Amino acid sequence: MSESTETLESKLSEAVDQRDAVLVRQLIDGAEFVLLTLPDEEDDEEGANVFSTDLDGMELLVAFTNEQTAGDFVNSMEDLFEEGEEIEGYVLDGDALLQYMPPEYGLLLNPESDESLVIDLDLIDLIQKADS
Repeated sequence: MSESTETLESKLSEAVDQRDAVLVRQLIDGAEFVLLTLPDEEDDEEGANVFSTDLDGMELLVAFTNEQTAGDFVNSMEDLFEEGEEIEGYVLDGDALLQYMPPEYGLLLNPESDESLVIDLDLIDLIQKADS
């Protein structure tokens, strides 16, 4: 019964700590994620860049496990975004997230929250190869 009270974030954290690629894949496949986009200043076409960051030399795609956490992040990072800058988010299912991960990127879930989690590139490669 305790399993039903565990959150997606806690299950993911435990599976990542154990480096259990199959379980992480199952958890990601069964969830939806919010990605933030910023307007592409170098491109006049209607395009956007998915929000990413660099952590200790590791490129990470930034995603959130729910809209509330994404909104809290944007509000907490007001100094990172210019006033009036349009920050959009969209929901992507877990399978699509894994399919469209940029090459050579890990994944940063819920940055600036108590449930922040880094999935490194090596584990992402194993997760993408795992069958759910």
